[in-house]
Amino acid sequence: MKRVPFKSKKYKRAKYRKRINFDEFNIICLRIITKILLIILLLIIYFGYIIRKKKSKKLNKPMDVKNATNIDVSQLPLSEHYKILLSRYKYHPLKEIKPEERFNLFKLEDSIDYQKMKETGKDKYIYNVCTITKVKKENLYIRDFVEYYIKFGVDKFYFGDDNPENIENLSDVLDDYIKKGIADIEYVYKRNLTHEEFFEYSFRSLKFRCKWFMFIDVDEYLELKSMTLNEYLNMPVFNKCDVIKIHWMLFDDNGLVYYDNRSFLERMNHSVYDSFYVKIHKSIVRGKDYKNIVFDATMHQPNLTTVPEQCDALGNIEKLKVGYLGVPKYQYGYFRHYIFRTAEEFAVKMLRGRHRGVKFNQEELVNVFFRVNKFTEEKLRVIEHILNRTFPKYHKSPL
Repeated sequence: MKRVPFKSKKYKRAKYRKRINFDEFNIICLRIITKILLIILLLIIYFGYIIRKKKSKKLNKPMDVKNATNIDVSQLPLSEHYKILLSRYKYHPLKEIKPEERFNLFKLEDSIDYQKMKETGKDKYIYNVCTITKVKKENLYIRDFVEYYIKFGVDKFYFGDDNPENIENLSDVLDDYIKKGIADIEYVYKRNLTHEEFFEYSFRSLKFRCKWFMFIDVDEYLELKSMTLNEYLNMPVFNKCDVIKIHWMLFDDNGLVYYDNRSFLERMNHSVYDSFYVKIHKSIVRGKDYKNIVFDATMHQPNLTTVPEQCDALGNIEKLKVGYLGVPKYQYGYFRHYIFRTAEEFAVKMLRGRHRGVKFNQEELVNVFFRVNKFTEEKLRVIEHILNRTFPKYHKSPL
């Protein structure tokens, strides 16, 4: 029997290494090529970033403040109007407000309300109906809003001015109403408040100054059938209600494409049905000491756990734990809502962004805009020009 020589572990390892050495050159080459490709990829990303940055600087070059200040923006198209206002802001960085002052809104001691309380001898409810509204770049529409609701029966307006400094100031267009004590403005931009937080902390400060508070926006106009606002709120069916929810009725652009200085009511009088927006409502809340009132994320109503007695527009107690009511009830009235306005105003609204600089989903909102408003090539052209982009979906050739 032939004897098999013993092969140690060291011998086996050495043999394995020799076998590997045949491919060592190929492995080294692969490593070098991989490193070169990685370096090239990083260089492409770096130079691409620099090129994009240079292009964006050219496209979005801010206007000189001195030159922009001398321009009468009211004589410009709406899109140019806002671009100039936005360019001014870039030169004025803001300092954040002290944390302890962030939620301290509408102080009584500093207001005309305090003088009225002294004059009338009332310690609460010096007004019957008030509005609480957070405003961002709405100077073009704010006077129409105030004048409409004064005639409608609102006694006092509380505005949260969320405009960055040197862009727009509400006091510039509402100065006469402020002096008369009809409007009160709190500058909230530096406070970094969400819509819900502004509503909550404003109400906590103002709860005993008014019997009813309307939490509405500048593009929402309440319309009641054959009665005044005070008559409506004093109806016996609302005696047990702390919140009255009134549905939206949506209005389209009435075929208009561009902004003009007429009010919403004069320009847009054609209502449309939309399966989503028809379910949404806004709230009128009774002035009362609720424990830790909290607004839902929809911003349209106080949370049911903090304000349980909530009614629909007919006075029926609502037990739904959602932000939207299912079936609209228009028997007594509704909020006329001009959510999109004209194509030009719609595009400018997207251009300026949401609260605290959050950008809109432009493609999604353009789809909704043309779902509510009749599509025309002119409207699309205006939207694309202002937003400086195209929406390919609307350029497909018909089959």
